[in-house]
Amino acid sequence: MTRFVEHRSALPFGPVVELHVRHDADSETPVSATVSVNTFGASPDPEAFPRPLPAADAFLQALAYAERVGIACVWINDPGGCFPPEKRPVRDASAP
Repeated sequence: MTRFVEHRSALPFGPVVELHVRHDADSETPVSATVSVNTFGASPDPEAFPRPLPAADAFLQALAYAERVGIACVWINDPGGCFPPEKRPVRDASAP
């Protein structure tokens, strides 16, 4: 089961999917997000997410990737707080 981590100090040892939300200073909504897979600062899968995505898509793809490859943790780096738990996009866990 994948869990979400809000604080870097709570990251486990081993691979982590990182979601970094980028903001436009003139907008309240996030512009894009980057997703990466990291283990202690090195990426075991540098081609997994080659470019920034719309923030909601990045969130769903990060979760789907973590579940597919068995990574237990997704770290949300969202300094503007645009994706608190109640606003995060959801996915039906029973869907393929």
